[in-house]
Amino acid sequence: MSRAERRAYQRLNKNRDPYALPVAPAQKARMERVKTRREQRSDSFTFVTLRFLAWALGGAAVAGVVAFSIAWPNGMPMALYVGLAVALAWGLLAVGLRLAQRRAAASRP
Repeated sequence: MSRAERRAYQRLNKNRDPYALPVAPAQKARMERVKTRREQRSDSFTFVTLRFLAWALGGAAVAGVVAFSIAWPNGMPMALYVGLAVALAWGLLAVGLRLAQRRAAASRP
C-alpha cells in the first residue's frame, strides 16, 4: 500500500475502531440514545433508590437472621439483641457507604 493510499484509508476510517464490528444504523441510533440517557442520569445523584433499599433492607434482614442463629445457644433475649444489633450495623454501614458515594459523585467533574 502506497503512502497516498494509506493516507486516504486513514481519512476514510477517521474516528473508527478498526477492530469493531459493523453496526446497523438502527442499532447505532439506539446506542446513542442509551448513551445520552446514561449521561443525563449520571449528572444527578439520588440518595434513596429502590435498588439501594432492597440491598440495605435485604442485607440487614439476612445479616440479622444469621447473627440471631449464631447467638441462639446463648438464650432468646440475647440472641434477639445480637440479631437486631447486627441488622442495625448493616443498615448504618449501607447508609455510610451511600454517603461516601454521594460525596464521590459530587467531586466528579
